[in-house]
Amino acid sequence: MAVFHSKYRELAFYVDGVRHSFSSGTYSTEDAKVVAVLEQMKDVTKEHAEEPAEKPAARKPATAKSSAK
Repeated sequence: MAVFHSKYRELAFYVDGVRHSFSSGTYSTEDAKVVAVLEQMKDVTKEHAEEPAEKPAARKPATAKSSAK
């Protein structure tokens, strides 16, 4: 999913005759046509989301060592 930020809170734009608008300066979409239009707009920046890192492997529980007396 692509997330875009505008310096205007309620920026609106059209793609194929359909009106789209930012909400609180943020707009997210998966539509390739909308992404192409937003990437060309001067007042819009694309958020580069980091890919989720792989989860580290679960640790094995430590075994209790018996103390020799």
